[in-house]
Amino acid sequence: WFTENLALHQPAWQRLTHKSYTADLAVDGQYTDLEWRRGQCAVSDFGQTTEWRVDLGGVRSIHHIFIQYATGN
Repeated sequence: WFTENLALHQPAWQRLTHKSYTADLAVDGQYTDLEWRRGQCAVSDFGQTTEWRVDLGGVRSIHHIFIQYATGN
């Protein structure tokens, strides 16, 4: 079974971004330190419901979606 990260390096967008923690941080492949202040996570304004999107470049067959949440909250 092969798992491919279809979102890796694809264009991403996020509503209610917190400071410079933009959606592109969620698709850049960096995940060695998921404490939200370390710059490897997209972060929304605290206490707000947000929306996040990634353009996969076309119609794709998706088996499952994995979202890794930031740590240190």
